[in-house]
Amino acid sequence: MDSAYKKIEPSLPITSEKVFNLDEWEVEHIDQYIFRFSKLHDAIGNKLLKSVLTELGEEVANRSAIDIFNRMEQLGIISDYDLWKEFRDIKNELAHDYEEDEHEAAEKINLIISKKSELEKYLTDIVNYLNTKKII
Repeated sequence: MDSAYKKIEPSLPITSEKVFNLDEWEVEHIDQYIFRFSKLHDAIGNKLLKSVLTELGEEVANRSAIDIFNRMEQLGIISDYDLWKEFRDIKNELAHDYEEDEHEAAEKINLIISKKSELEKYLTDIVNYLNTKKII
């Protein structure tokens, strides 16, 4: 994700005038960033959170994603489910369609790009917790 971000950073922000005039290189790297953002979000939500709870001796097999997230919040490992859900909503909107409306397309692309550090914070918080507990 960092690599893709560094490549598109000079083109930021994506304006409504620019969104449908991006060159092939810019489109490839924006798509790459969106893909990697989505993959990191999925990996944290679908694998890492469950793995952490399992490592802590908690049963996760029959828990819903929201229950797993809530337990991680209770343990003080991560926080802000609303932000987590916002990531999911943004990536889902972008995955299903680029809007024909250039203003909305630019807004969605800039929004997911602006959420980079917030998504990375979830990963950092989990790693810090695991280091503190001497789990990794």
